[in-house]
Amino acid sequence: GGDLTCVITAHPDGKVTAKAVDSESGEEYLPMNIEAYTGSYVGEAREEYKAILERVSSECFTDMPFMSDQANRICRRIHDELKEDPDYPFSGGSKDAAVFRHERTGKWFAIVMNVKKSVLDKGASDEMTDVMNVKIDPDSREELLKEPGLYICYHMNKKMWISIALDGSCPDDRVMELIKDSFVLTEGGSSVRRGSAEREKRYWLIPSNPSHFDVAKGFRDSGNDTLAWHHRIDARPGDTVYIYQTEPVASIMFECEVLESYLPRPKSWTMIAPSSRYRMTLKLIRSFKKGEYPRSWMNEHGVAKTVRGQRSAPAELAEALSDLSHDRV
Repeated sequence: GGDLTCVITAHPDGKVTAKAVDSESGEEYLPMNIEAYTGSYVGEAREEYKAILERVSSECFTDMPFMSDQANRICRRIHDELKEDPDYPFSGGSKDAAVFRHERTGKWFAIVMNVKKSVLDKGASDEMTDVMNVKIDPDSREELLKEPGLYICYHMNKKMWISIALDGSCPDDRVMELIKDSFVLTEGGSSVRRGSAEREKRYWLIPSNPSHFDVAKGFRDSGNDTLAWHHRIDARPGDTVYIYQTEPVASIMFECEVLESYLPRPKSWTMIAPSSRYRMTLKLIRSFKKGEYPRSWMNEHGVAKTVRGQRSAPAELAEALSDLSHDRV
């Protein structure tokens, strides 16, 4: 055949298609899309065709992470005004649900889901729509529910969160007001605003599965009693971290000091807490005996439920442990 031409067509419905056309015959060059066809000519043609499409994609299109225009507009405003971007922590990175979280604390301030309209309003159709959940002041809940586009929260705490239908019924500016309120409400336990250098020491409780990682061995093998650990919490140098080992140990086993935090996450950590952006350096201060501070003791000192994720340590627990005297291991 003769030379090939890449023909790209933008259709009225918004779809874009492309095909390779033989310049002499005017017909589509079918071997381009049939893997069974091999050879130097078709191989080189495929590489050049792919390069053209990638260039067109990068230079002519803008990534639209959500189904609705309003959701995409709001996403851009969150980036511009709050300097945060969405991540996709569910189902192996599936984009069915996107989370906006504080960069430093990892706490969510908004989540976008694509759901049936009928989950918000039983009288509505099963047409799919983008919905955003934001945190609210519970005292304002009843008044908020009177506004167009605002609904009882779907899939989260209905007293503390509210759902916004991103179908244009709630104006963009009002959506951003609610997002910024949620941003403030979820900033974390510290009384110091984000970016401030001064801050009181804080105490943290993080779980570790002993069947996945031998923490004691990790400290020993380091040569200086330190470990690199991922974090989503707002841990800072000088903070104290208590490591709780899950079943079959089910006890607090280590007290550590945070030496460094918000370090870049190593690329090699692809299978370790994939939604975590940062790592910290922990220095071992004390080790405890198995069963010395079990779940029953933790329950008596402010930990009401199983420790499923990194969290702040209850003041009662932190005070009890900090007052105890143990030999350093």
